[in-house]
Amino acid sequence: MKFNQRKRATSVLALTFDGGQLHAVVLRRTNGSAEVRTSVRAPMKLDLLRNEPELVGGEIRNLLDAAEIRERLCVVGIPAEWVLSLHTALPELPDEDVDSFLELEAERGFPHGLDQLQRVVSRPVSTTTRYATQLAVMDDHVRRLEAVLAAAQLRPVRFSLGIAALPESIAGAGQGNLTAVVNDSGVALLISSGGGIVALRTFDHVIEAEGGERRVLADAVARELRITLAQLPEDLRETLRELRVVGAEALTEPLVRGLEVPARALGLEVRRLTASGGTEHGLRIAGDASLSGSLSLAAQYLGDRGASFNFLPPKPSFLQQLAARYSGKRLAYAGGAAAAVAAAVCVLFLVQSFQLSRLQSRWNAMSAKVRDLEETQARIRTFRPWHDKVITSLAILRQVTEAFPEEGSVTAKTVEIRNQSSVNVTGVTRDNSALLKTLDQLRLAEGVAGLKVDTIRGKSPMQFTFNFQWENQP
Repeated sequence: MKFNQRKRATSVLALTFDGGQLHAVVLRRTNGSAEVRTSVRAPMKLDLLRNEPELVGGEIRNLLDAAEIRERLCVVGIPAEWVLSLHTALPELPDEDVDSFLELEAERGFPHGLDQLQRVVSRPVSTTTRYATQLAVMDDHVRRLEAVLAAAQLRPVRFSLGIAALPESIAGAGQGNLTAVVNDSGVALLISSGGGIVALRTFDHVIEAEGGERRVLADAVARELRITLAQLPEDLRETLRELRVVGAEALTEPLVRGLEVPARALGLEVRRLTASGGTEHGLRIAGDASLSGSLSLAAQYLGDRGASFNFLPPKPSFLQQLAARYSGKRLAYAGGAAAAVAAAVCVLFLVQSFQLSRLQSRWNAMSAKVRDLEETQARIRTFRPWHDKVITSLAILRQVTEAFPEEGSVTAKTVEIRNQSSVNVTGVTRDNSALLKTLDQLRLAEGVAGLKVDTIRGKSPMQFTFNFQWENQP
């Protein structure tokens, strides 16, 4: 008898939580096709991270009951804004040393330790350089989502990325594309090339509300695209040919029109995607086949096609659970175990010299490789910007912070530092005079040169963007 639940599954519930909305799709498989049994979108009043898991789970359960969804097995799309990404060019290392190198890079590049993250790795293929993109989610977020789903009486089998499951969002060998998913709270951008993920970014300051309507600021999105593409290696950048836009027509149709000219200047053709084409991940889709991350996640799970990123922590096996459940019985053997340990200690002293000799032999065999690895690490440290003793980034942030008023009339939303010299700041203010005073103080600050205001728009609040050059201090 086989106990592989994944092979036996014929239906699954897929959930995503983008833009403050719950999107649920129930997909049932029959041979090589699948039918959408239920599809529902509903706004959520509670927040996944801020409210109590029991309350959020209760709200999800009520929304699913209202849609008459009884499926318990589920796959979940992690919100893109939860995901941290780190792109790395791999040096010339043996394959067995790559994992250790990536762990070292993750320790340096992510703001949290590896014991606080659930991490997956994507390996885009290039003709000139080996790359790896690490995607990570905070373990606290994953545990909280598990608690929410348990309160909703659901049994998750995979935490993945809805945007990465969309059709052709992961480009094949020698190809590349960009996929942008638009919702009421922002834009998520996935860049892929050569069968892997190159970058994942979210733009949360590109939505403008006017009355009861929302619109996407195409100029702001185009600017973020230029910045993102400028940071990519040239061999990956030259494979990108298409920008695919997914989302509600009211948001995406004006955005596509506004991006046509700036995207063409970047060598990209813009295309709006509305339907899956009837087939996803090897399954023919019947019913409501509107393109969405939820539908793609469900088809990916049932179709078992393509790479899938899973941030769900591994569960203990049946034998491990059984051993943990009956571990109390081992107390009865504690006395005998103590005697056995005492005898083992005596034996260990006898074989100690033999072990030392064997370990010395093994060290002699591997010492040359260790020296090569140490030399490689020394070269890496030589070219890593975070070994800068001056701590330039903190000095820049200090000057920017001291220039802004303490009462909060002018607020910075993002501070972007490139090459330890070019600084770009975006923010909001309700007081134009306070903003002008802030800019004047920053112009007089030590180390700040060439301050320029890029944009000031809106009335209350006003959104602004300015940049300056940082001159390194002795």
